[in-house]
Amino acid sequence: MENQDLIEAARCGLAWVEFEREKRKRNETFHRLLETMCGDVIASEGHDYSFTIKQLINDIAALESGSSAKKVFGIFDQKLEMHIESIREFAVDNDYEFIPAIDMDKTGKANVAVFDARTTPKKGIISATQVPAGAIRYTFDEKHRLWRLFGFISGMPLRPVPLLIIALVILLFGLAYMALIAIFLMTVLMQPNVVNLLGLVASLFVGYLLFRRIRAYDRFTTTRIALAHDALASFSAPQAVVVMKLNGDAAPTLEVISASAQCPVCEGEVRLRKPNFSCSHEVIGACRNNPTEHCFTFDHTTRLGWPITETTRRHLEKIQYSGCGVIK
Repeated sequence: MENQDLIEAARCGLAWVEFEREKRKRNETFHRLLETMCGDVIASEGHDYSFTIKQLINDIAALESGSSAKKVFGIFDQKLEMHIESIREFAVDNDYEFIPAIDMDKTGKANVAVFDARTTPKKGIISATQVPAGAIRYTFDEKHRLWRLFGFISGMPLRPVPLLIIALVILLFGLAYMALIAIFLMTVLMQPNVVNLLGLVASLFVGYLLFRRIRAYDRFTTTRIALAHDALASFSAPQAVVVMKLNGDAAPTLEVISASAQCPVCEGEVRLRKPNFSCSHEVIGACRNNPTEHCFTFDHTTRLGWPITETTRRHLEKIQYSGCGVIK
């Protein structure tokens, strides 16, 4: 890789860290390590691109075994990959042709991070200056802000054998549940009392909840998108969705997406949620300031959203016409 490419990738990484620090108030160990790494690459004009943890941190306490800095550095390539969507979006918006990439060499006694430049993947991202009038662009957040369960789900291939196993488990569980209901019903008929009746009611209620989950899974196979439950996502992260991504002839995979945007009406934060009104959209974006009126569609393939509610459409039309001189 040419030195100039390394320098541009380092400048992109350095600017992205500053953006995260100023806009999102992020200053984690990962950001500090990347900042130091990019700064050294720029200072050496691309000649220094291999780093150990000792080269990046002068604090002796931070180098002790079990420290957060040492743990982060050990999986620095994975950490960078978790932020890659945010970095490449930033690169597209700011015309960086290269973004930072890291290859971890763990063959020696000490881990070595090899800094590299990667051509900015621009597919699927519209620059902030090219967003169509009246639309909003969603920013995909980092995967590290989701719980580990999502890290396991994301990228999971949906091959026929696992699906058949899941279907078999559901079938066996359904048969066992029907047998349990039959036992409770016979018990109530033979020994009618409050305890047995409550047991039957509780079993029917649990069955109702499970039936709703199965119907939701069936709907997911059709719509290929479903809102993840709050309990699965980090409290600091915007609401997440699970998307079934088609890969041509290969088996489809599950992708986890956490996205947010800025509301053009009131400049609040738009987060993903289920619609609270009747519509054909499975997932929408709703402003936290006014979630019933400032609502937008969510297209995970283009990262764009269009106004749904009349209030939002009228406001954006007014802004658009004002810019054209129609409304003063």
